Amino acid sequence: MTNKHSIIIVGAGFGGLRAALFIGRKIKKLKLQEKYGVTLIDRNAYHTYTPTLYEIAATSKETADYLDLKQIVTFPIEKIISDLPIRFLHGEITQLDLMNGDIHCLCAAPSSRQEELKFDYLVLALGSEINYFDIKGLKENSFILKGFLDAIKIRDKIWELITSGKEIVRIVIGGGGATGVELSGELKEWLCEMKEEVKGMKCAAQITIIEGASTVLSVFTPTIIKRAQKRLSKLGIEVVVNETISNVSPGKISLKSGKEISYDVLVWTGGVKAASLVGTLPLKLEKRGRVEVVGEMECLPQSPDLKLYGKIYGIGDAVCFYDPVSGKPIPGVARAAISQANVAAKNIIADIMAKENITRNVKRYVYKPMAYPYVIPIGGKYAIAKIGPFVISGLLGWILKGLVELNYLISIIPFGKALKIWLKGLKIFVKNDRLG
Repeated sequence: MTNKHSIIIVGAGFGGLRAALFIGRKIKKLKLQEKYGVTLIDRNAYHTYTPTLYEIAATSKETADYLDLKQIVTFPIEKIISDLPIRFLHGEITQLDLMNGDIHCLCAAPSSRQEELKFDYLVLALGSEINYFDIKGLKENSFILKGFLDAIKIRDKIWELITSGKEIVRIVIGGGGATGVELSGELKEWLCEMKEEVKGMKCAAQITIIEGASTVLSVFTPTIIKRAQKRLSKLGIEVVVNETISNVSPGKISLKSGKEISYDVLVWTGGVKAASLVGTLPLKLEKRGRVEVVGEMECLPQSPDLKLYGKIYGIGDAVCFYDPVSGKPIPGVARAAISQANVAAKNIIADIMAKENITRNVKRYVYKPMAYPYVIPIGGKYAIAKIGPFVISGLLGWILKGLVELNYLISIIPFGKALKIWLKGLKIFVKNDRLG
């Protein structure tokens, strides 16, 4: 690696993995493996398909065990990149020296060791971390839904309450964004099924969403909001809007209005912030602490006179890209991160092709925000999908959700294996979802 030009991608989420795969495939196709080395670094040994975590949190142990669930939402990074000229480092970044091009990584496997790397090209795909907004007691008394183990913890806690004889399980979800709404719907359906199966009694689950805005899904269109509200009402989910949490103690939530809500399980989905490492870098940051990037997804230095080493790109949740039309930041969604990764990766490859005299016409790529299609599942075989101007809800929306998942799996692993994993997940989740 020391004699090669070094391309390093930090973070193997949606954006980071896409950038690594694109660059790795192009390096292989151009037969430049001996001159350019690609390294992907992540704290986890696996890539997680986070959009299905809400289903993991609401899947009975009798339907699927821990290993079954892990196989359908987490994918070992080493296997994903096995046929590509990409080196994977499983570890934590301890220092990023952007002035001298040095990266210090504490590797976790196969043995704990400190490794230092030099980069010529760097892609920052650091992602986000939970923002508790300094709310007293919130972190200590709540669950989160950011990774596979988080989903398992929620599932196990609820299972424990039901099987121990708890007649009314009170679940509060802090945050009425997509994650909170999806989780609430799935948990309501699952709890009612478990009540019938385990105790033979009528569903007595109480699920409450607390949202600071005037409605759930406040960043979505009025049509989406209206259908989501109707679905939540049908499921019997209580929605408390225009309220924020001021304090949390075991079993009790205090709201800023003075109202108190009791709970057995509190799940916090109310906010994320840029990874803490971002704040230590000499890069231009916007007011929320994310790295500000320009059209080619290149990071800007903290001040114009500051000279950064090599070329540094930023993608995904850790960066902020302002829509040139609306002037608003692009929302941190998977599709945006993947699109940004494609732009950054194409620009790196274009630069390499020019250096290697493969082409004289160097094309630069610019990220162009768009109205990304999305699907919001809300309990059972029901989802709301928006594709362009069309909004589809109900069973058809749920079917589209499954096809989106299959399409993503095909993009990161071979078709046969992707289909096998998808079918296994479909079998589990169909068992777990009631119609309607």
